[in-house]
Amino acid sequence: MAAMFPIALFCAVAFAAAAGCFREAAPALPAAAGAPRPQPDAAVPEKAVAAAAAVQAPPAAEEPPERALFAEAERRGLPAGGLLLVADTSTGRATLVSRGRALWTMPFSWASAGIGSRAGSNMTPPGWHRVAERFGAGAERGTMFVSRRKTGRVLKPSEWNAPDPAEDAVLTRVMWLEGLEPGVNKGPGIDSHERYIYLHGTNQEQKLGTPASHGCLRFSNADVEKLFDLSEGVETYCFIE
Repeated sequence: MAAMFPIALFCAVAFAAAAGCFREAAPALPAAAGAPRPQPDAAVPEKAVAAAAAVQAPPAAEEPPERALFAEAERRGLPAGGLLLVADTSTGRATLVSRGRALWTMPFSWASAGIGSRAGSNMTPPGWHRVAERFGAGAERGTMFVSRRKTGRVLKPSEWNAPDPAEDAVLTRVMWLEGLEPGVNKGPGIDSHERYIYLHGTNQEQKLGTPASHGCLRFSNADVEKLFDLSEGVETYCFIE
């Protein structure tokens, strides 16, 4: 009995020591010779680049052309509260612009001979102009003017679509342009004001949107009256392109 006690004690100590060993962290095992080591995913950067390229940034919003043209008009002297009429001969549409914002568009006619400034050419001059003088306030729609004076004749709406050949009647309102660009539409031989270039109503409304005039910009009689009234007392520029 006494002989068995040391043996039991020895076994208990040995068991406790073994248990303590299992509580410690086991050392990492060396990799077997020739075994491949884990490698980082080389495709990850390529995937990231491809994903970034796939996400297209939304295109920057283009500035409306009216805003840029109005800013240019201001640089040329138009007051911030003024009006700009942009007459685009490529579309046959004129746009009235206020503070860089389009208010209204309307069809118009320009010269059947095309764009040019030479005196006697019957062409419509290009570039920057201002409305220098205005005639016809309060006149009945369809009133005819010669040399900016009322003739006493008033054409009825049934006469506003005259077939060719027809007189180039100046009706309802007259807005006389002055060129603002020396060498382009201002100066000897090319001066828009001396060439009597007007904005006016017409007796050939069916031709609006096409080249049909002898140099002036023609509008419908309703539109030229509205344009005249909106620009009353307001500095107004006109850009012809």
